[in-house]
Amino acid sequence: MEFVERFIGYVDVLGFESLVEAAEVGTGLSLDELISLLKDLGTSDQRLQFERNGPIVCPQSSYSTRNLDFRITQVSDCVVISAEVSPAGVINLVNHCWGAAMMLLHKGIMCRGFITRGKIHHTAEHLVGSGYQRAYRNEKNVSAFKQEANERGTPFVEVDSNVSEYVDKCSDNCVKMMFSRFVKRDGDLVALFPFQALSHSFMSSGARPFKAEAELRANENLRGRIRRLKECVLTHVDSTNRRAVQKAGHYIRALDDQLDVCDETEDFITALDSPILGRSIMEEFGS
Repeated sequence: MEFVERFIGYVDVLGFESLVEAAEVGTGLSLDELISLLKDLGTSDQRLQFERNGPIVCPQSSYSTRNLDFRITQVSDCVVISAEVSPAGVINLVNHCWGAAMMLLHKGIMCRGFITRGKIHHTAEHLVGSGYQRAYRNEKNVSAFKQEANERGTPFVEVDSNVSEYVDKCSDNCVKMMFSRFVKRDGDLVALFPFQALSHSFMSSGARPFKAEAELRANENLRGRIRRLKECVLTHVDSTNRRAVQKAGHYIRALDDQLDVCDETEDFITALDSPILGRSIMEEFGS
């Protein structure tokens, strides 16, 4: 029994109390849907996956133990995840938290959390340590992407500087690249940002010829998904709760930004389909 230095993530589902109350009176999600939300936070099966397959993200990155000593403890609407201090440990823990946020986003549910590094004793039975306490305490004070000077508790999973600095100083290019895909920076603050994955990407090559009509259709389908997500987010928010509406505003703005990306992608696809402009763009990008 000892305290060990580890990477620690704490993620909490926002508005869960209201979701439960609505489910009990039959006006919101069903109990099955609530349980499904909690499963999105992760289960102990993930440790077994690491034991069988090793690191999922950046499998060639260095680690101390094959299963990354990956541990998950879930209590009601929150989850605590921890992993060894190693390049593979940090990026797979960040990936897990990012994945949970993305799964919840696709259901229109907001979450908030904090990822840090510190001492913890984390087993199936016990969860003790200053690192855990730091993650728990800072989750409520997340301020990434705040819209007002005194705003606290923004609906994002913030990454502690002692984690982002570890990645910045890491010589592993895969870890750095994947980390940059999972996060967005807000001045000195860093937070997971699943919204940026909601964009349509495509490649044109001799093996896969460019088909503007198909790409435009895929982009339009994505645009429709984003609009439905906006509606879903607002559906789960108590319009009489000012703070809940304020939090939802962050998600709505982020989704609106992705709609703008869809508009830019449409313009780019249309330009590629033009005989003159398309040839010029292809030459510029070396295709």
